[in-house]
Amino acid sequence: MTELTRGANAPLPARRVTATVSCALPVDVSALLVGPDLRVRSDADLVFFNAPQAPGVRWADGGGRQRVVLDLDAVPGDAAAVLIAVSLTGTASFGTMPPPQVRLTADGGACLAEFTVTGLGPEKVIIGLEVYRRAGAWKVRAVGQGYPGGLAELAEAHGVEVDDPGEPEPAAIAPRPRPEPAAPQPPPGTEVDYLERCWLVWEDASRSLAAFRASTEHALTVRNEEIAGRRPRGRFEELMATADRRLRADAAQLRDELARVEPHVTPELAPFDAPSWLTWRPRTDLADGMLLGRLSLTELPDLRVPLALRLPWRRGMWLSRGTMPGDSAAYAWSLATRFLAAVPPGLAGLEVIDAAGLSGAGWLHGFDPATSARLLGGGAATGSAAAERIRRLLDLVDLRRIGGEGDPAAGGPPIRLVVILDAGAALDGEDAHQLLRLVEDGPPVGVPVLLVETDTPAADSVRAMRLRQSCHTLPSSPDTIGDSWVGMDWTLTPDVLPDAADGSQAPALFAHVLSLHAHTIASHD
Repeated sequence: MTELTRGANAPLPARRVTATVSCALPVDVSALLVGPDLRVRSDADLVFFNAPQAPGVRWADGGGRQRVVLDLDAVPGDAAAVLIAVSLTGTASFGTMPPPQVRLTADGGACLAEFTVTGLGPEKVIIGLEVYRRAGAWKVRAVGQGYPGGLAELAEAHGVEVDDPGEPEPAAIAPRPRPEPAAPQPPPGTEVDYLERCWLVWEDASRSLAAFRASTEHALTVRNEEIAGRRPRGRFEELMATADRRLRADAAQLRDELARVEPHVTPELAPFDAPSWLTWRPRTDLADGMLLGRLSLTELPDLRVPLALRLPWRRGMWLSRGTMPGDSAAYAWSLATRFLAAVPPGLAGLEVIDAAGLSGAGWLHGFDPATSARLLGGGAATGSAAAERIRRLLDLVDLRRIGGEGDPAAGGPPIRLVVILDAGAALDGEDAHQLLRLVEDGPPVGVPVLLVETDTPAADSVRAMRLRQSCHTLPSSPDTIGDSWVGMDWTLTPDVLPDAADGSQAPALFAHVLSLHAHTIASHD
C-alpha cells in the first residue's frame, strides 16, 4: 500500500480500481471525468447518485457506503483524468471533524493508495484523489483541494452547469440540458508530444518535492515529540527514510522518461551542444516549440527538466539583465537562432531595434544586402530609424487586426520577430507608449516581441509593470523561477550559444542558420 501525502503521486498497477472514503460523518462520493484543462467535456462527465454511470466510471452504494468504480481501459481517450470528490451531506464542514481518508483498492481488495486529508477548515467538499494518464500509463495523485461552497462550487469550477450556484446540496448540481451540445472530439493518441511531456515531468517533479518537504516537516514534528518523550523513538528515522526513498524513486522515473525521448528531439528543442545541431537543415513546417533552458533543484541534482515554449508565440518575452554584462544579449541571439531554426525559410525574419545603438548589434550590417533586406529588416534600427521601425510595425499590426493581409513594407516575411535591445531605455523614451502597444497587440497577429534588458535597468514605473505583465519573463543567467502548481522555486539555466557572449560578431550558428534560410529563399526565386 502507498500512503500518500498532499501532492504526492504513485503508479497504478491495476486497471480496475475502487475509490472509497472513511469519515466521521456521512459523505457522498462522486467523480468527474476531465480533460487536460481539468474541465468536463460535458455535464454527463459528472458521476454521482443521480447520474451513476459514465464511460469507465460507475457510482455504487453497498451497505450504506458509497464508492466509485473505475475501469481505466474504458475511460475515453480524450479524458485526461478522473477526480474523486467527497462531500458532506449535512451543514458541517470538514474542519470540525477528524480528517477524512480516501482509499483506492484493486479488484481483489488490496489497498493501492491511501490519503488522509489533513489541514481542512470551512470546506464542505474536497477533491481527494486524481487518477490520471501519464505517458500511456495511469497514476494516482493526492490532491486535497477543498470548496467551502460545496458541490455546486466544485462542479462550476470544473465546467459543469448548475441550476443554482448558491445551493450546495447534491440535487443542485443535476446537469441541465444545453441547447447546442458541442460535437464530440476524436480522442488523441496515447503518446503525448515532447513539449507536453516536459511540462508534465516538471509538474510531477514539483509535486513530488512538495510532498517530500511536507513529509520532512511532519517527521520533524515527530522528532520533537520523541525528544519530549511523548512518542517512542525510531519513527522519525523511518519517516525520513521513506520520504527520501519515495523522492528518489520519483526522480529516477522522471529521469528515465526524459532519457527515452531526448535523443530523438529535433534541434530547436535540443541543447546547442546536442549532435542534432551538426546536421540541422531548414524545416519545411513550423516546429512545435523551442527550448529555453533547463530547470533544476538542489534536492534533485540529477534531474534537469527542459523548459520549452510552444510556437507560435502568443505573448512577448522579457529577458532580464544577467549577472554579467552581455548575458541578456547573448541569450537573445540564442533565442533568435532557435526561432529561425524552428520556422521554414521565408516564413519569418528579424526586426532588430536598438534606439541608442549601444547594444553591440552593429555586426548585423555585415551580412550581404539581400539577406539583410529579406531576413533582418535592413539591419539594426537606431536613432530616428528605430522610432520609424516601430511605427511601421504598428501599421502592420493594425492592418492585420482588422483583417488585412497586406504589408506596408512590401517584400517582408509574414512573421516578424521584433528584438528590442536596451528595453529599459526604450521604456523611458518618447515612443514607449507605441512599444507597449506593439508588445500587447503584436504577438497574436504574427509580430512577436523579444525585449532585452541590456544596459539600462527598467524603471519601476506603471508602464514598465504593465509591459512586463504582458510578457513571459526569463532570466539571462541562472536564476529562480516559480512553477504554477505548488509555487516551487526552480533554477532556470538558459541554453546559450557558446560564442554569443562576445558581442562583436555574429554567433557562428546564428550566421549558419541565417545563411541557409537565405540560400533556400534564393533557390525559389
